[in-house]
Amino acid sequence: MKAIVKTAMAPGAELLDVDAPAPKDNEVLVRVQATSICGTDVHIYNWDAAAQVYIKSVPQIQGHEFAGEIVEAGNKVKKFRIGDYVTAETHFYCGKCIQCRSGQKHICDTEKGRIFGLSCDGCFAEYVAVPENILWKNNTDFPPEIATLQEPLGNAVYCALGDYDKDLIGMTVLILGDGPISMLASGVCKAEGAALVAVVGRHPRRLEISQKMGADVVINESEDDVVEAISRVGLLKGFDVVLEMAGSRVARDLALKSVRDGGRISLFGIDADPFTIENCGQYVRSAKKVLPITGRLIWKSWNQAKGLLESGRLDISPIITHRFPLEEFDKGFQAMNERPKVSGKVILYP
Repeated sequence: MKAIVKTAMAPGAELLDVDAPAPKDNEVLVRVQATSICGTDVHIYNWDAAAQVYIKSVPQIQGHEFAGEIVEAGNKVKKFRIGDYVTAETHFYCGKCIQCRSGQKHICDTEKGRIFGLSCDGCFAEYVAVPENILWKNNTDFPPEIATLQEPLGNAVYCALGDYDKDLIGMTVLILGDGPISMLASGVCKAEGAALVAVVGRHPRRLEISQKMGADVVINESEDDVVEAISRVGLLKGFDVVLEMAGSRVARDLALKSVRDGGRISLFGIDADPFTIENCGQYVRSAKKVLPITGRLIWKSWNQAKGLLESGRLDISPIITHRFPLEEFDKGFQAMNERPKVSGKVILYP
């Protein structure tokens, strides 16, 4: 089969002819119909410091977002069969540790650090072997380029809704950052009933996509004084919910200042700077909630994302900006690396 392989701990990747994987007893073999490039894949392709956290040895097939059809199943697979249309969760989990038994499979203690496509071969290929317990059966009405985006959509759902069951009806939301998950979150927030969604970013094309996804207000930090622009929105007490998706100390500080007393901040962005609360007593009295977001709630976020797509209230197609055959993967990564950023999600077709 053809596969995109990280062959050296250096920038780039290669399209190689390799043996198709043989599924283990608890795995299925999936013929990949579409796959999408994640920001993490770009870090690995560029071989920057973030990539080196994940990739410990090469060669390794890249990719973790996909949709496809099961063509072979191991003899211990029970819930799936040949012909099923599937995608997958990316966090491996044991199902037995305290986190797994507490509805926190995404931070499984036993499988900590093991992520599909990062700590093992992934799906930028014609076929991929996947353990049964991380498989998700797709609605057959979803085209492959939409089905492959359910994994990142789950990030956006978890970030937008937190670990609560209630929707966002009538709430005001500020999103800091204009990456693909932020754009998806704009759509999720409006679909969940938010009265106002404001997005702060720096790339005009991405802010335009955020508007197509449902953002009511977009603020370009390269052109506007962000604090002043936020004040013009007119929320004197602050936003009900702030999604920090930029990953910077400046964004975190702005999130704390912009959320109302008793409101919620979802921290999704990642960086190495400290997170500092200068006056703990004042913060405690404010009752502002800070919720770190990693991955998705398995399988709660998946069910919420599926429900939004099936309802027709959420259309995620505007986020797809580029499509290439697998053989032209370099063009996909070039699109993701272009500055100013113009890409949303890039789809590759094996």
